[in-house]
Amino acid sequence: MREIMPYDVVMSSSEFSKKVDRKVSDKKLRELLSRRICDLPLTIKNTRLEISLNQLYHELEKAGISFKPKSYLTDGWGCPNKVPVIGIPFYLADQNLCNLQAQFAGTKIEDEEEVMMFLRHEAGHTLNYAYRLYRKREWRRLFGRFSQPYKDDYSTVPFSPRFVRHFSGWYAQRHPDDDFAETFAVWLTPSSEWQKRYNGTPALAKLLYVQEIVKEYGQRQPAITEGKLHVPLREMTMTLEEWFAKFKKTEHFRFLVSNAPNNETI
Repeated sequence: MREIMPYDVVMSSSEFSKKVDRKVSDKKLRELLSRRICDLPLTIKNTRLEISLNQLYHELEKAGISFKPKSYLTDGWGCPNKVPVIGIPFYLADQNLCNLQAQFAGTKIEDEEEVMMFLRHEAGHTLNYAYRLYRKREWRRLFGRFSQPYKDDYSTVPFSPRFVRHFSGWYAQRHPDDDFAETFAVWLTPSSEWQKRYNGTPALAKLLYVQEIVKEYGQRQPAITEGKLHVPLREMTMTLEEWFAKFKKTEHFRFLVSNAPNNETI
C-alpha cells in the first residue's frame, strides 16, 4: 500500500477539529490536511482494494460472468448513472487517510468483509448498466421503473418478503436499481444459501431472474463498458481539511451511519 504520510491520530473528533482550527496541530498533519485530494499519490494498484477487486472478479468468473467492471477512486461508493464502472472512496486507498477519516467523521471504516459487500452491490449495478437490463420488460415487472426518481427519504416496509437484505436496513427498497443490485449481491455472495433463506418469498423470483440473466448474458460482450465518471480523483480539488468538514453532510456519510453492512440475517 502506498502511504501518504505517517501520522497516528490518537484524539477524539472534537479534539482533532479544535487543534486544526487553532493551528496548533502537528506540522505533518497540518501539511497533509492542506493538500488537495487530487494531488495525493493515491492508486488502487498494490493496495488492499486491488486484492478485494481481484476477489470480486474471481467470484464473477466462478458465477459464469466474464465481464470485469473497471473501478476508480472518487468521493464515495457508487456507479455513475448508467455507467458500469465502480466508484470507491478515495480514503480506502491509504491507511493513514482511513485513520483520519475514522477519527474525524466518527464512522467505522469499511473492513475487508464490508468492502466486498459494497463491491458485490456495485457489481450488480454494473451488470445492469453494461447490458441495459433495466430496459427489459421482465426486469421492470420484477423491480419497477428504472426512471423513477431517487429519494434520500424513502418509505420502507421493514422485513418485507418482497426484498432481499444484503446491507442492513432496507436499502433494496430505495429504488428499483438498488433492488436489483442488492438482489444480485445476495445471489453472488458465496455460501449465502439464498435458495434456502428466501424460499417461499416473492424475493426468490428476483433471485431466480438474476440467475437466468447470468446464464443468458454472462459470456456476452457488454454493450457499454465506460462513460462519464462522477467526480474522479483528478477532479477532487478540495483539500483534505475541506473534505472532512463537508463529509458529514454527504449521502455517503448518511449511508454509512444508517446502512452499515454487518452480519445480520433476515
